[in-house]
Amino acid sequence: MDVQPKVRTNPADTVNQKARRRRKSLFKKASAYSSECNADIHLVLRMKKSGKIFVLTSNTKDWPLSQYQLKSYHPKPIQMSLGDGESKP
Repeated sequence: MDVQPKVRTNPADTVNQKARRRRKSLFKKASAYSSECNADIHLVLRMKKSGKIFVLTSNTKDWPLSQYQLKSYHPKPIQMSLGDGESKP
């Protein structure tokens, strides 16, 4: 009986793989929301450590809006932070 030694994975690789899966899932959900709810999506992710930027835009012709366009838009855009999306008990 041959016993294979257990392969040890690098914890950093595990974290990176988890981040890739979450990013892919987030982009997939944003794309689905855009098509199902007829919404324009502009999603930007910036990785803090590496500085890499990932962008998803559903409508490249009109998006993203400039800060001036957002400020002059009526009704005013709703500003949300990370805690605003969580459900409260």
